[in-house]
Amino acid sequence: MTTSPETTSADAQDTSRSTPHAAFRVVHCGDGLHRCPWAVSTPGALADHDHDWGTAPSSADEYFATLTLELVDSGLARWSQSARHGAWYLHMADLEPARVSLFDEDDVDDLLVNPELIRNRAKIEAVIHNAEVCQDWDVPRWLGILEEAGVPLPDDASEAAPVDALALADSTAESRKLSQVLRSHGIALVGPVTAHRWLQRIGRAPGHLAGCFRADPGDHS
Repeated sequence: MTTSPETTSADAQDTSRSTPHAAFRVVHCGDGLHRCPWAVSTPGALADHDHDWGTAPSSADEYFATLTLELVDSGLARWSQSARHGAWYLHMADLEPARVSLFDEDDVDDLLVNPELIRNRAKIEAVIHNAEVCQDWDVPRWLGILEEAGVPLPDDASEAAPVDALALADSTAESRKLSQVLRSHGIALVGPVTAHRWLQRIGRAPGHLAGCFRADPGDHS
């Protein structure tokens, strides 16, 4: 989908103002679509929301890439780093684990002076470490980890999309278990909150609000 350039926060209107929580509900945008309220905060957030957030990966590399994005964004304001995501692909070998695993200390030093990235040595080194761990993983291996953590399939999930952003969980029992399972498989620096954000990003936990055009789990739109 190509989002109309006219779709901005100025075009977005709340579908209801009858309650104090109305500002946290879906907004009706200038292109006729209803979106989560955070989608219209910045152009980067809009692109992330419409194309990536809540989309099931189609390859093992995409599982690694989506987990990496949540790792590097961890501890920072939600949605504030969406515009940087392209830079991680650009400067870290398209986030392909087989290539990222080859990065050395000189590469880390170069990344730490790159203003387009989050210059955090622990996060960058964790990404390289994780790439080394999972470079040979295939899709069934990733799905097996989710199954081991008890993460339900999208069709089996009982949790409905929340009506406002205040109801979006920071972590769940599944994400706490998933964090432990990932750690047991050698993946570093993914705590329960980051694990939950990853589940939302890949469409395995509610990440869009009721009424948003992207609200269906695992949507590939």
